Amino acid sequence: MKLGKKLLLASALVMAHGAQAAVDVSFAPDVETVIVNGNKTLNLLEKTEDLTLNNGLNQIVVRVSKLVEGQGQLEKYRSEPIVITLTANDKQFKVVPGARVVSSIDVRNFDANPTVKLIASNGDVINAKMGVLPKNNSGDSATLFGRDYLKDLAYYNQSQGYAFAGEKSLVEPKKKPKQLVKIESPAATAVEPVTIVQPTKIVAAEQELKNIYSQLTPQQRKAFLGWAVTQ
Repeated sequence: MKLGKKLLLASALVMAHGAQAAVDVSFAPDVETVIVNGNKTLNLLEKTEDLTLNNGLNQIVVRVSKLVEGQGQLEKYRSEPIVITLTANDKQFKVVPGARVVSSIDVRNFDANPTVKLIASNGDVINAKMGVLPKNNSGDSATLFGRDYLKDLAYYNQSQGYAFAGEKSLVEPKKKPKQLVKIESPAATAVEPVTIVQPTKIVAAEQELKNIYSQLTPQQRKAFLGWAVTQ
């Protein structure tokens, strides 16, 4: 895998408070984490906690989860997971929904474009690479209890040129295609015309017959031709 864009995400950078940790992340009450730097954090029985991550490249998968106005009652809404990949140093920011999600109309609009914003402590919006976590088309990310988010993320990262350190690729790169060429047939060898030489005796006999035929009477010629046809 080529380097450059294809950086390695350090899986060791996981929610650990330490001397080198310098990226502080908090979340709006209706935003919950699903995966943080390759480790699943989704737990319906626990509240999403703030994170302190190391400087550098990090990845967080979140989703909007809240009660919305339905048909005369409140309904639970959970958005598709959103992958946030960013490089940050000495930053503090809060992850909030990218749009209002209150009513069923808001839900339809948000489903059409799921997004979140990273709001810095000074109010600025921090740029980051974002994308909706797609379900694996091969179907092998489905489990008895729902999606295998870690496998879906592995496929997503592989398609985007990322991988966690030590993680093997799920799909082998395609082999280099073979170049198909047309094989030209060898040029046809020109065939020399063959001259058929009639034997001398045959030519002489033909001339003799012509002389004899010229001396025949019309009745004799008719009889001769009748004979020649039957031969």
